[in-house]
Amino acid sequence: MEVLVRNAEGNLSTKDREYAAKKLGKLDRYFNSATKVEIVHREEKQQHKPCHRIEVTVHADGLFLRGEECDVSVNAAIDKVAEKMENRLRRLKTKIVRSHRHKGRPVPAIYEEIPDIEEEEHVNGVVERRKFVMKPMSLEEAQLQLELSGHPFFLFRNDQSGTTELLYKTQSGGYGILSPDM
Repeated sequence: MEVLVRNAEGNLSTKDREYAAKKLGKLDRYFNSATKVEIVHREEKQQHKPCHRIEVTVHADGLFLRGEECDVSVNAAIDKVAEKMENRLRRLKTKIVRSHRHKGRPVPAIYEEIPDIEEEEHVNGVVERRKFVMKPMSLEEAQLQLELSGHPFFLFRNDQSGTTELLYKTQSGGYGILSPDM
């Protein structure tokens, strides 16, 4: 798995890069093919204290998983974001296994060795401008992408209707869809 480190400000030491590669490399076991991990390091001040913000994007199996954390220590921020992403992947695995069992299909072998997790995690998204390629997908795949992205919404092209729709999380923990009326 290729690890790319981008620094918005300052430099991340070689030791910290190796630590991040080691911690985030463990996420590889959740995927058939993890191609690359992008790490962005920024130094900020929060409440008059220095803070190291670590943003991580994993590109694997045609999906992307994103997480970020901030801490006074670079290593602590890396630990927090790795733990957050691992918890998110465990929740995703639980959903996939339940879906396969509910539909009477065999569970893929890659998910058998990963322990289930039941607890919910609330994630606050960060507002950014991003461009992306929008491929047609089912509602079920869009829900998985929403969970992996960590954002409160996900924009996708519905493969059945061909329309662009916005999938979002409701305050009650469910999902809602906004679709254009043409």
